[in-house]
Amino acid sequence: METEKKLVFESDFYIKQIMKLWDEGEKWASWISEVANKYNAGKKILDVPCGIGRISHFLSKKGFDVVGVDISEKMIKTASENTSKASFRIGDMRYLTNIFNEEKFDIAININNSLGYYNEEEDVRILEQLREVTKNLVIINLDNRDYTIYNKPSEYYTYAPPYLVLSKETFDPTTSRLIVKRTYFMDDKEVGKIEYSQRLYSLHEVLAIVKKAGLKPVEVVAGHSWKNFSIDDSEMTIISSVS
Repeated sequence: METEKKLVFESDFYIKQIMKLWDEGEKWASWISEVANKYNAGKKILDVPCGIGRISHFLSKKGFDVVGVDISEKMIKTASENTSKASFRIGDMRYLTNIFNEEKFDIAININNSLGYYNEEEDVRILEQLREVTKNLVIINLDNRDYTIYNKPSEYYTYAPPYLVLSKETFDPTTSRLIVKRTYFMDDKEVGKIEYSQRLYSLHEVLAIVKKAGLKPVEVVAGHSWKNFSIDDSEMTIISSVS
């Protein structure tokens, strides 16, 4: 199971889909900069998992000192090719203290629905690790389970050049996991597939594990905005204090 998860993020198909979100990184970077100013949090940022470096790139352009970490070697290679201003390391976010030893960051960000690939206990461990390597703020962004299960179609097509992508999603209410199956087509021919599952959280559930990890939630907003989160929002972003 562990190997299967890693293979998804090493997949060229998956990376092509993430590349479509590159410009969204600039919006996230602008909002995170506002957070840093609002809370006087500092300029040293850990971006984990950093993926292709889309947020790290724009944060570094704004003058932040950014280190990105991702378990995928291909993601880190792509991130390093995309920007020279941030630094990147291959690593598992469940073991950040092993990567950084005594090094601390002002802010740690966990953006784009990056929890839920393991079990809840491992998600708590990830949050504990983020707390351990951070001095001021931890920012977590997740899809809102309540919105997803009632509003997202179970089958849909997207385009991730050069692939047409058919996604089929099934929600298991007994485990609160979303099972995702994607088929990739090029020139009307099937060229590949990936499959994974992810635990989805409602707000009260994610706040519970945030607190269990020793973090103190200070603000909950919708996506990269300052709108107070409501159940109708597709994303929830939790700003938490380390102390």
